[in-house]
Amino acid sequence: MLNYIIFNNHLSDTNVGNKKNSMRNINEVMTEFIEFSLPTFANATSFSSLDKLAIEVIEVKCAMDNDVFGHLDAGHLAEEYADCIMCLFDSAARAGVGVESINAALCRKLVLNKSRKWVENADKTYSHIK
Repeated sequence: MLNYIIFNNHLSDTNVGNKKNSMRNINEVMTEFIEFSLPTFANATSFSSLDKLAIEVIEVKCAMDNDVFGHLDAGHLAEEYADCIMCLFDSAARAGVGVESINAALCRKLVLNKSRKWVENADKTYSHIK
């Protein structure tokens, strides 16, 4: 089972059989994934990858619902989240948005979002005040 930790823009595998723990830059990992994904799933589109993402989100929710006595299977849950991230990056790549562009946009959006005022919605989500 793989357990991942993202720290300072790095993805670390913390339990990979006999392999020594390593630290890989998330940009490297996602670029490698895109190089695999585009030819492997050649007929996928940016839209179909988003459709697959919707299915993967349901799988995350199911993994959370399988919480037994307050103990989630964190390794399984991390893999389900990883599936979501892969679908999202695959969709972006097929729409012409690369890994480095997403990373730069994440940095810009974090700065912007930290400067905004937020309000809690009835469904426990949040929206910024416009």
